[in-house]
Amino acid sequence: MNRFTIRPEPHTQCSACPVRGLAWFEPGSQEDAARREQLRSTQYQAPTGQILFQEGDTLRRAYTLFSGWVIRYKVLKNGQRQVLSIALPGDFIGYRADFGAPLDYSAVAATPVVLCSFSEYNIETLMQDDPTLTRKLIQIQCQQAQECRLRLSYVGQAPALQRFAMFLCELTTRLSQRGIDITQPIDIPLNREDIADAIGVTSVHLSRISADLRKKQIVDCRYNRLIPKDLEALQRLAHDND
Repeated sequence: MNRFTIRPEPHTQCSACPVRGLAWFEPGSQEDAARREQLRSTQYQAPTGQILFQEGDTLRRAYTLFSGWVIRYKVLKNGQRQVLSIALPGDFIGYRADFGAPLDYSAVAATPVVLCSFSEYNIETLMQDDPTLTRKLIQIQCQQAQECRLRLSYVGQAPALQRFAMFLCELTTRLSQRGIDITQPIDIPLNREDIADAIGVTSVHLSRISADLRKKQIVDCRYNRLIPKDLEALQRLAHDND
């Protein structure tokens, strides 16, 4: 079932894409970008709260997130949700090496989103035409696996305050890579439950540790707004046991 609508024309040219430097298509010339644009299926859009795909779905395409935030998550057997990661502009979502295999996670739009769509056939064509894209995709998958192992280690073992600090450090680092001034207040479209599900605590516990960081003048994270006060102290707290 298609959960998106096609974005009205004109669609963004790959050669002029503002997130290209962070995306799978980062390597290559302007001519390469034009070729990749020819093989892009279309650009889709979806509103806040729209489920983009669900665990068990079989997709014959993958997407580059052009704009917006996406929450990737799993629903556990006990009905609880575990947020796996937050996808930001430039991230590649929905890809599996075997397109016939069902997805092992779900994704929901945390904001209005625009997605660049590539069919299974066109992804294979691109990788055959340009081996640098194959290497880039392997690099992306290795990085995602490394980030997943790091999250597993801190969600499973670290104290709750440190988990929250690590989550915020990862998020601010990625936002900085996208040109956001992380020394200034930042709007984040994540509610208390989203963050609690990402670090493996209850929303009540999150409120307590958030208040602790606020009292220590390290960071203020309330009302969908992140106000950094002492990023060095946040980094020290996040990596206290490294």
